[in-house]
Amino acid sequence: MTVRDLVPALLISLILILPTARAVELDPVAEAKRLEAGFARLCGVWEWTVHSHTLSHREGKSQIVLPSPEAAGVQGPSPSEIRIYGDAVYLRWDFQGGYQEDSLLLSDNRRLEGTFRTSYGAVGAITGKRVSTCQPSGTGGASGSTGKP
Repeated sequence: MTVRDLVPALLISLILILPTARAVELDPVAEAKRLEAGFARLCGVWEWTVHSHTLSHREGKSQIVLPSPEAAGVQGPSPSEIRIYGDAVYLRWDFQGGYQEDSLLLSDNRRLEGTFRTSYGAVGAITGKRVSTCQPSGTGGASGSTGKP
């Protein structure tokens, strides 16, 4: 079979497969519950260690508040966007002139480990260790049901 014969065969196969593909429909109520459960797992103060691979292997330590100061009941920096899918956590930090995106894995609800990249091109590693947890609230959990804390 030549390439010339293979192209029509691939196109026919694709045409037969496409009608069976469907978009995944997300239930908004289930998504809100999933996100709230994820926020509850993250909620608290975290000791944050950032190691830059592009800035002479500089390392910085700070404390951050997840998912937000309002939810945690303490003041501190927190991301502008949080996405949680099981143990996978995405954080986006917006700042004047750019942003940083963190891709992390939550372990035992006590550790966050992963990588970051910035709009300036810097990349590196992040390690987070929980310092304190949030106190349970009496009105429905740690946070609202949107992707923004």
